[in-house]
Amino acid sequence: MSSSQTSSFDCEYQALKTGRAVVELTGWSSISVTGADRQAFLHNFCTNDVKRLTPGNGCEAFFTNVKGKIVGHGWLHCRETEIAFVGVPDESSRLIAHLDRYIIREDVQLRNTTGERSYLLVVGDAPAEVAASAITWDLLGRTDSRLLEVTPGDLHDVIHGFVDKGFISVGAEAFTAARIEAETPYFGTDFNEENLPQEVARESKTISFTKGCYLGQETVARIDALGHVNQQIVGVRFFGEQVQTAGTELTRDGRAVGAITSAAFSPRLQSPIALAMVRREAISPGTKLESPIGECEVVALPLAK
Repeated sequence: MSSSQTSSFDCEYQALKTGRAVVELTGWSSISVTGADRQAFLHNFCTNDVKRLTPGNGCEAFFTNVKGKIVGHGWLHCRETEIAFVGVPDESSRLIAHLDRYIIREDVQLRNTTGERSYLLVVGDAPAEVAASAITWDLLGRTDSRLLEVTPGDLHDVIHGFVDKGFISVGAEAFTAARIEAETPYFGTDFNEENLPQEVARESKTISFTKGCYLGQETVARIDALGHVNQQIVGVRFFGEQVQTAGTELTRDGRAVGAITSAAFSPRLQSPIALAMVRREAISPGTKLESPIGECEVVALPLAK
């Protein structure tokens, strides 16, 4: 980075960690679920307890197939007349196709609203009207971070409005660093349809083990009973200066044990950091691994403040 780029990155990163920031979540997916049976229907196809939700509340969840593999991941926001699904880019069409196969007599309508709804991550003491209408989803380890839904045509005006109020507009590089430090993986980037929910290491946020039956529940419950999966997302710290690319292989004693899924420079550690899918025998914090540019080690995430 040039000195000006470094200064901008540091400013954006600090705003995400301790200040006031706004991030455009470009292309994020959304689905509107309506109909009298919407809540019971969604409850039967995801890992969290949707039946308990009341308007204004929400939960993070995985959608799983009959084998317990992940077909979607995001936030379910309960509203008066709908439940809105929000997730990372390129989820809506695939998830709608999956769920639509199971609608038989239920009063449920699924509509892809990705083109109608844009999202901002607002971090910090947002105005009262924003706090009242936004979705509270902690993506960065801050309880004062919220998703704000806006119409695409108003997006840039809303961003400028936040900047005028003293918020820092944050780009992808600083946001990626902060989300890795907070152990927030992306579906389609850090895990995919071949993974099981427990491999993503977000059980406490996404899985209810008391909600009863749902599609894929038998596999999820069996893994919980066994106590482990064969691989899991972990944090990895590098000792050089080079940020590795996704797909880079990690080895231990000459044997492949995993691969990087996301990477960035961590101001908190003053070194490159990554999320990686790593085999169970090498996931303990402090475990030394090898990469094409040298030694690295597994670190506990989220990073302690």
